Amino acid sequence: MIWNSFGGKQKAKDYRLHKDFILDENSFLYREIKYAISHQYDFIANLGHSTFLVSYKGIRFLTDPFLSPHIFGIRRQKPALRPDLIPQVDFIFISHAHYDHLDMRTLRRLKREATLILPENTKPVLGRTYFKKILELKRYDSYTEGEVSITVLPVKHNKGRSLLFPNTDTVSYIIKVKDRTFYFAGDTAYFEGFKEYGKIFDIHTAFLPIGGYEPTLLLHRIHMNPWEAIQAFLDLRAEFIIPIHYGTFHSIPKFVKVEAPLKHFIDEIKNRKLENRAIIIEPNVIDLCITDKLN
Repeated sequence: MIWNSFGGKQKAKDYRLHKDFILDENSFLYREIKYAISHQYDFIANLGHSTFLVSYKGIRFLTDPFLSPHIFGIRRQKPALRPDLIPQVDFIFISHAHYDHLDMRTLRRLKREATLILPENTKPVLGRTYFKKILELKRYDSYTEGEVSITVLPVKHNKGRSLLFPNTDTVSYIIKVKDRTFYFAGDTAYFEGFKEYGKIFDIHTAFLPIGGYEPTLLLHRIHMNPWEAIQAFLDLRAEFIIPIHYGTFHSIPKFVKVEAPLKHFIDEIKNRKLENRAIIIEPNVIDLCITDKLN
């Protein structure tokens, strides 16, 4: 059932109009997630764009949830799992307030017993939307809750959401769950900071963006291309890289095919002989085979 921020049932008109772009409880993806949780498996599910559902040793977190069927009239290339079907998670991480990373339509339909982590100056965007706990953290802040420790790190990306919210920050997260450290970059261009992070943190799995870099003349200062993402991975000294931010949207639709980010990523991984360190999970796929790599 879908609920609004005040606890009442919310209209799902937008989802009915775009039913071909929504996955329901009969979808293979939903059944796989339900199966993995019921069997207490570790898993990572790519829900499209930068939205990943991660479950590790009983703790679950969700990144940049965007599960709406379209953005500003641009329809998804692949359908989205209906937000109310996302299982209860412990943490939700928002890297920045751009509309394709902080989607209020999605947030209002998620289960609310989670700690929502936001960058500085972002909380006002939520209005009166309720979660169990909402934390706005500044760059270099750290926070610990139970067996999860979080560190907020800067990235190279443009701030702001709109004229109403011009100063929302853009960050990435070090997420340590028990004995395992994940790095979620959100959205960023390549920058020297990755080398510093690699010296400080023992990163196991790095989620790094590879798409949205064309036209390069306009976007190279805010988005990485696949080659830069792989260099960032090496700078971070992580064990594994998971490519994100591809195969779902593009601000200029015709560039989706021009970019071919996943193809270039795979080619470069092979060129650098890093195949055994890349975990490729395409949109709407859950990877249960990562258990051996996560443990």
